[in-house]
Amino acid sequence: MLRKRGISLGVDIGSNFIKIVELEYGSKGPFILNAGLSEPLVDDSFSVVSAALAELVDRKKFRAKKAVATVQTTAEGSATARRIFMEHISPDIKKSELRERVEWEAITRDYIPFPAEEAVIDCHVLNEGTRDNIPGVYVFFVAVRKDLVKERVDMLRAAGLIPVAIEIDFTAVLGFLSFADLFPEDEDVIVIDIGATKTSVGIVYRGDLAFYRDISVAGNHVTSQIERRLRIKRQEAEDYKVTEDLFERISDGTGEIWHAASPIEPVIEERQGLYPQIRECFRYYEGDVPNAELSKAYFSGGGSQLRNLDSFLAQRLAIPVESVQFLDYIPVASNGDVSEIEGKEPMFTTAVGLALKPYR
Repeated sequence: MLRKRGISLGVDIGSNFIKIVELEYGSKGPFILNAGLSEPLVDDSFSVVSAALAELVDRKKFRAKKAVATVQTTAEGSATARRIFMEHISPDIKKSELRERVEWEAITRDYIPFPAEEAVIDCHVLNEGTRDNIPGVYVFFVAVRKDLVKERVDMLRAAGLIPVAIEIDFTAVLGFLSFADLFPEDEDVIVIDIGATKTSVGIVYRGDLAFYRDISVAGNHVTSQIERRLRIKRQEAEDYKVTEDLFERISDGTGEIWHAASPIEPVIEERQGLYPQIRECFRYYEGDVPNAELSKAYFSGGGSQLRNLDSFLAQRLAIPVESVQFLDYIPVASNGDVSEIEGKEPMFTTAVGLALKPYR
C-alpha cells in the first residue's frame, strides 16, 4: 500500500505534441484526475513549446503544481542513454564514485555525442555480471546536455509549474510497467516505444534493463513515406496514417502472413526499416545473453497506434504484442477528466510514468 499522498503532473514534451497527466495519491494508490493534449507543435523552438505548454496548463486547470518533465534520447541530439558493462566494480559502489567512473568511461569510449563537460550525467547499477570471465556490473547511464535540462526547467516555470525532476522518456515508460507489475520474474520482456522521431527498444529481465537501443525510424518517417508515395499533403498523410489499414494479410501458399501495405513498405520492411531493426535488437540480445527467450512485447508511444502494427510484429517476431492500456491499472477519480486520453492510451504512457516518479 502506498503511504505517500499528494498530486503530481507528468509532462511529456514530445516532438509533435505535449501530453500531461495529473495523478492523485491516497491510501488506495493513484487515481487519474486530469489529462490534456496540446495542439500539434509547429516546431520545437523554446517560444513555440513554452506557449503550447502554458496554454495547455491554463486550459486544463490542473491542480498540481509539482511536475516531472521528459527529455527525448536521440542518436545525434542532446540526450543519450546506454547500458554498459563496467569491470571490477561491486554493486554496492557509492553513487558519487559510480558517477565518476561512468563519466570517465563515457569520455574515453566516446559514448556521449557532445562534449562531456556540457552534460548532466545520471546512472545506476542494474545488476552484477561477467564478461569474458571478468566480474563487474551492468550500468544504465543517461547523459543530457545542461542547456536542454535548463530549457525544460524554464518551460515548466514559465507555465507556473514547479520542476521536481527531468527524466528520459523511455525510463518513464518502464516506470509505469514496473508499477503495474508487468515484468514477470523469470521472463525476458521487450518494450517498444514508438514516438514521432525515434523508436526506443528495451529488454527487461527480472526487473532490470538488460538491453537498450534507439532506432531512428518512427512515426514521422511513416507520415513522410505516405506523403511521398501518395503525393498528398502532410496533414492528409497524418489522417491517412490513423484511419487506413497500413498492414495487410497476404497468402504465401502455406498460409496468410502480415505485410506492410505499399505506401509504407520501405520504411517498415526494407533493410533499415522499423521491423528489421527491431529484429536485429532481438538477435543481438539473444547472442549476448545465454538462454534468452523473449516472451512478450509491450507497445507504447503515439507511433504504436498504427492499425494492425501489433498483429504484424506479433507474427513476424513470434511473440505476443500487447499495447499498453494504463487505465486497466490506474483508475480514474470519480471527478476525473480523461476525455483527451480515450483511444490514445499508448500516446500518454510516458506522461503517466513521469507522474508516477515521485511515488515510485
